[in-house]
Amino acid sequence: MLDIIIFLAYIGLVLGIGRYWSKRVHSTEDFHLCSRQLGRLPASLSLAATEFSGSGLIGGAGLVYAIGLSGIFWNYAAIPAYILLGFIVAPRLRRMQLTTIPEYIGIKFGVSTQRLTAALQIVEAVAFVAVQILVSALLLAALFGLSVPVASLIITAAFAAYTMMGGLWAVVWTDALQYVVLMAGIVLAVILAMNAVGGIDGLQTSLPREHFSFTQLGLWTPLAWGALALYSYGVDQAYMQRALAAKDAETARFAYIFTGCNYVVFGGCVAILGLASAALLPGLADENQALPELVAQVLPEGVRALIMTAIIAATMSTSSSFLAAASSLAVQDLYEPVLGKGASQERQIFHSRAITAVLAAVSLGISLVFPGVVSLVVFATLVAPAAIFIPFILSIFWEKTPAHAGFWAILASAVAGCSSQIFWYDQVAGWPGAIHPLFVAPIAALAVMIPAALFNRSH
Repeated sequence: MLDIIIFLAYIGLVLGIGRYWSKRVHSTEDFHLCSRQLGRLPASLSLAATEFSGSGLIGGAGLVYAIGLSGIFWNYAAIPAYILLGFIVAPRLRRMQLTTIPEYIGIKFGVSTQRLTAALQIVEAVAFVAVQILVSALLLAALFGLSVPVASLIITAAFAAYTMMGGLWAVVWTDALQYVVLMAGIVLAVILAMNAVGGIDGLQTSLPREHFSFTQLGLWTPLAWGALALYSYGVDQAYMQRALAAKDAETARFAYIFTGCNYVVFGGCVAILGLASAALLPGLADENQALPELVAQVLPEGVRALIMTAIIAATMSTSSSFLAAASSLAVQDLYEPVLGKGASQERQIFHSRAITAVLAAVSLGISLVFPGVVSLVVFATLVAPAAIFIPFILSIFWEKTPAHAGFWAILASAVAGCSSQIFWYDQVAGWPGAIHPLFVAPIAALAVMIPAALFNRSH
């Protein structure tokens, strides 16, 4: 009973935040960009909470459970990407006064490329929200004995409601709350789990020696995850939305670097929880159940609900951020330029909320039929960030980027990356089957951009 009370109290609190901010949304800039007034604290906590997602928790702990400490790279691969982008890209984009990343793509490569980019990023965002719904459902099912479909519906209704009410303002301030709850929860979980397993000595006694090796994955997989992080955090609307909404360039830089530094603690805690799960709960059929089952079976009532709620907070934070991003893209890059011209601010806000509800429903449907966590994250990245990254970065740092090649470079990159994931990677003998799709996608973009640039020079 105590578990249910704690969980329902938390849901009531985030819905209350959404209701509070719904009364302060008076324009689409309020709804989608917080009037560009985000300070360092809300921008930083919101970006970190968005990033510390269910896939980082459940997927990261599951990998460590299955293969040992090498699984830590699923989270630690993000650190250099955040630091690099914080110094170089985020403040530069904030100075441009953009509303969305596809808007910048449109300025550089034309309206058709802007719309293609927006469509791809919406597909990616919807898929990523589906990941978070799946993770949340697994947690709720383990805690309360619900079926996965019912748990999925409950969690989707909660984060969709406060996102629809307050837009990005509600997302940011629920994120700030969720960051505090999450970090306190996982630190407490580490302390209790290590006590249950008998400390470091207990881990070493319970687990085989190779479980403490950092080389189980080899070199290419961690590098691919680092590429995934660089692509996503550099061009993804869900992350860059904090930079675009920041009050100035220095705030955007600080938020990115803050998140990268926080990953040291977050990734380490997740790895410890994965090891503790392997020691205390060996033989689980599904590695993604390692963390939920550790919390459900090992921790006491009350504490169990607090930590499970902290983990659900991470998934809700990421879900609402990607949902808000997808809504911004759909409204500002696709709907308003074509169908929404001349509409009043009230009408535009209504359309934003309606589109948010539709996208949440689509994500819910995907979560019920797509079983993988890490694989779905990779697919979502191939659809948009990996496809967009090369043309995007070239256009920022190279003035002579061929504008006419942007559309075809992005399209070819998305098709090549997804085709590699489905048909070639780990399925074809020799080097074609060894190249990770996250490298295939940008290679395809370069294969279009470089010949186009050389052709321009010769004419």
